Amino acid sequence: MLGAELIWNGGIVFNPAGGTHHGLESRANGFCYLNDPVLAIFRLLDLGLERIVYIDIDAHHCDGVEAAFHGSSMVRIISIHEARRWPFTGLLEDDAGGAAWNLPVDRGLNDDEFQAILEGMILPVTKAFHPQAIILQCGADAVTEDPLSRLALSNNAHWRAVSSLQHLTPRFLILGGGGYNPWSVGRLWSGVWATLNGYEIPSHLTEEQQSILNALSWNRKTGRDRPTHWATTLRDPSNPGPIREELKSDIQKLRTRNSL
Repeated sequence: MLGAELIWNGGIVFNPAGGTHHGLESRANGFCYLNDPVLAIFRLLDLGLERIVYIDIDAHHCDGVEAAFHGSSMVRIISIHEARRWPFTGLLEDDAGGAAWNLPVDRGLNDDEFQAILEGMILPVTKAFHPQAIILQCGADAVTEDPLSRLALSNNAHWRAVSSLQHLTPRFLILGGGGYNPWSVGRLWSGVWATLNGYEIPSHLTEEQQSILNALSWNRKTGRDRPTHWATTLRDPSNPGPIREELKSDIQKLRTRNSL
């Protein structure tokens, strides 16, 4: 709730430790004890806001947030998540009583497909609501190196989402969310901070900066035999690719809901 209060008079707050979007009203759920996005939204509503957009690009559907605001006319929920993955909610036709725009995507989602989603659905649906505040759950588990999804984004996709949304509202709260590869998490969220502050993301890290990343450990085989760029740069190589026809169709269905 502190993040909500800090942006009340306008501004930006980035809380990498936030984004626990699975927590439910009566129990913990999916690594999430409390649902801080829900608490932040309730606080902004208590303070008098009437139009809040919650956007979730974590690899997993934001079931706890959707349950809290089912049928709300003041909160618009936009979730991009891997299809047929836990918690197995957030189907395309599930609109949470008119409050949600759910886009389940197939494994292998690439950067060009994410850009199509951003330009074709996320931005127009957000703009049409004229949000007084935007909350972005920026889960790092949607990148290609994460062990708990089969999506294939580079961290460039997340940074584009941040920069595209930043100027659509006077109040912007960014939350970390999921992420289970220590290198991809640290690099992605460092780039989020740089993007928010208008800093150019360096093409190469200094020796001191590399030493921080090289000091990380991970008991998975990938962590013991990791790619060089995980320590030498923040920016992933881009992952372009074709935009699948089914995805184009799903984007259009969501975009045209309520004549958007």
